[in-house]
Amino acid sequence: MTLPRLLIAYGDESSRRTNVVAETLRSLGHEVVTHDDQKSFLSSSEPDLYVLGRALADGTHGLDLLQALRGTGRSAPIVLIDERPSFEDLRLAVELGASDVVLRPLEAGELARAIEKACAKRSPKPQTQHEPSTPARTFRYVSEAPANAATLIGRAAREVSAFLVNEGVANAHRVRIASAVAELVDNACRHAYYQRRGEIQVHAEIRGARVLVTVSDAGSGFDAARAKLERVPAALPGARKGSSNRGSSSSTGLGRVERLCEEHTIHSDANGTRIELAFELSPVRFEEEAEHLSETDFLDPARARTLVASLRKGRADLSGVAPGMALTIGRILGGLDVEVRPPTKRA
Repeated sequence: MTLPRLLIAYGDESSRRTNVVAETLRSLGHEVVTHDDQKSFLSSSEPDLYVLGRALADGTHGLDLLQALRGTGRSAPIVLIDERPSFEDLRLAVELGASDVVLRPLEAGELARAIEKACAKRSPKPQTQHEPSTPARTFRYVSEAPANAATLIGRAAREVSAFLVNEGVANAHRVRIASAVAELVDNACRHAYYQRRGEIQVHAEIRGARVLVTVSDAGSGFDAARAKLERVPAALPGARKGSSNRGSSSSTGLGRVERLCEEHTIHSDANGTRIELAFELSPVRFEEEAEHLSETDFLDPARARTLVASLRKGRADLSGVAPGMALTIGRILGGLDVEVRPPTKRA
């Protein structure tokens, strides 16, 4: 999509990043006018597009300015820049009418894509019956060493969650989808690129009442059929109680992913691995509006391994666990589904 030259009103805190963002916008061929405070924004004529940082130089919060602009009838698209937003910030941004939230403004192409998306939303193309709208995002990560794996895994899970928040996906589904993404990125870091550098790509899209996720890498592949067979014995009738649960479907990363999604397909060879997942967005039968949404609202692989082992030994207690997280844990263990209420806090 080729955009005409836009007049962009930009406001952010005083930092080196702010200067880089302004120059990036100008390098895209747009005219950029910077503002340091809310009064300056509101007293100026409406531009073609607003770009707002988390806070302005005078301390005004970007969400407060967004609300003020919409409150005065400004209808131009508004793109927010926030590198570490909370889920509550993302939800509020959507409610107040933000077109997009950019998490990595300094990464090549991120701002350009957000601006194109914002302009497309304002002037949408006519859609035919054969051209349904399909919200989708692709995220790319670089695995460099085992030491940075935890950070990369968390980043992938949070960014997929942020995309799902923007598209209105319920928290209970976001938790299990983000947890599955974390497992697959962890698997790529530990096996596909063990102690070496490589790219991991995560693609998420929404088609009707389904979320489709694909995680791919170009690292060392594996025998998918054999890996699946190794997870079968522990689930068969007559499996010896107390025997090693190495093959148990909830004791391996891929096994946990199988339980978190409705459908999965694995393609793996010497050129890399691509794993495709499908999640059904079935109605959630409990009230989750009161839940506290945090940036760690997913089950990371290390915690999953520890939790599964503890629960099997009867040493873990799920009392007080948030509903969305409890349902995710229940699916992994095979003991809960969306029909069952998760544990509540003790009196």
